[in-house]
Amino acid sequence: MTNEQRKKHAILLVDDEPEILQSLKGLLRREFQLYTAESGREAMEILENHTIHVVMTDQRMPEMTGVQLMRRVANKYPDAIRIVFTGYADIKAVIDAINSGGLYRYITKPWDPDELIELLHEAAAKYDELVEQRQLLADLLQHVRNGKQLVDRLHTAGSDAVPDEQLETFSAAADHLVQRLETKEIKGE
Repeated sequence: MTNEQRKKHAILLVDDEPEILQSLKGLLRREFQLYTAESGREAMEILENHTIHVVMTDQRMPEMTGVQLMRRVANKYPDAIRIVFTGYADIKAVIDAINSGGLYRYITKPWDPDELIELLHEAAAKYDELVEQRQLLADLLQHVRNGKQLVDRLHTAGSDAVPDEQLETFSAAADHLVQRLETKEIKGE
């Protein structure tokens, strides 16, 4: 598959150093649809206006650290895959980012360009998996609801084709499954 045939995923790059953003744009522009922000606040504005698949942010920035940004992203945009990068070996920040920001990866500067591109493709594929999973749950929920309606109509119509006990068993199982699926749907799992 050529790059033109491959779906371009939306990647948001966040760093307070414009030259880092320019370097990343030069490296990634052919592979991804890129958005850039020089602060956490600016990143949140972009997220409000665009569907972003992967957010990659520097850890050390003024006003809002990468970990703080990722916490906000995880709460408001849980499907976005989150990556933090830094030039500093700050183990506390790594632990904090993983525990509170639900990170996909934490990487250090400098990075190997080919490895970074591959990592972003893997993150984008993970995003696609999450979106497909959510859609599958929604489709399953609708299918179960439709099945439950059919069973209720059969039961109400008094059809002898299916014994009442089987209809009631199916109906109870469908109610339970709908409840479980609705709970997952609400939580965004």
